[in-house]
Amino acid sequence: MLDALLSLILVIIGYKIYKWVKGRPRIPNTSDKFVLITGCDSGFGREDAIRLDGLGFRVFAACLTEKGEEEIRKSCSERVVTLRMNVADHESIKQGFQTVKGHVGDKGLWGLVNNAGISGRVAGNMDWLNLQDYHQVFAVNFFGLVDVTHTFLPLLKKAGGRIVNMSSCTARMEPGTGPYAASKFAVEGFSDGFRRCLKPAGVSVHIIEPGYFKTAITKAENVAQKMRSVWDSLDPERKEEMDEETFQAKTEDVLKHLDLICSPRLDLVVDAIEHALTAVCPRSRYVCGWDAKLFFIPLSWLPTDIGDAIFAWVTPNPAKK
Repeated sequence: MLDALLSLILVIIGYKIYKWVKGRPRIPNTSDKFVLITGCDSGFGREDAIRLDGLGFRVFAACLTEKGEEEIRKSCSERVVTLRMNVADHESIKQGFQTVKGHVGDKGLWGLVNNAGISGRVAGNMDWLNLQDYHQVFAVNFFGLVDVTHTFLPLLKKAGGRIVNMSSCTARMEPGTGPYAASKFAVEGFSDGFRRCLKPAGVSVHIIEPGYFKTAITKAENVAQKMRSVWDSLDPERKEEMDEETFQAKTEDVLKHLDLICSPRLDLVVDAIEHALTAVCPRSRYVCGWDAKLFFIPLSWLPTDIGDAIFAWVTPNPAKK
């Protein structure tokens, strides 16, 4: 038994070393390659646009707001083309496609980074949310991603390009976010299917699974405001399930845990996106962050009941009075 376990460990270590060595070589030239990134107003999208611009890529930075475009122009070179795009609006995506198509010509699109996403409303309990909450988040995080991917696919096929989809560690172990994690589960399924479907066409698909990072989605005041908004919208019967004092305690615990696990190292995710676009042999899946690698992903491998028990033990859950 011990020999078999040791052999398994050695095989895993050998495979990891093989993947690391295989992933070292980079593509020889980036200056003739075009990449579209959605959700560049802030966070990973903005940092990714800056990084890829610095590497010489011809970047299209899609932003939802004019302010986002202005920030990108200040931070990047003149090579970067900014465009307004709402991924939940098909007409907006089509306009973006025409802009990109006019620039890339016959070269096509080397990379599409589907980064745009929202958290939606955050609740003390998942069952406080309603169907509209799911529609709102899926419109951006999943249907928007699918729409952008299908719209730009002809340009990606022309270049034999790469699609990089932003998922989450919560797509492996749902921590109670509801619509957000559900939308990321959908992203995983779509990405796995599309990866296999597009391989014969020379287009590769890569999944990014970040843990918790310090972005606008996890900002303490934003989370607290969203939790309070959901609480205030509940009818009296629902509020009996968790009184005001317990709700406040849960909010404080959530914020405390976010402060503990959220990493400021956005570069870890940007590194993964860079590798997916520049490595000769990129990985199909990238897990980013210590919490994802050491907790969420390993927890998802355990038998369900054991994983649930461990998760309940470490999750903020003030007792109801």
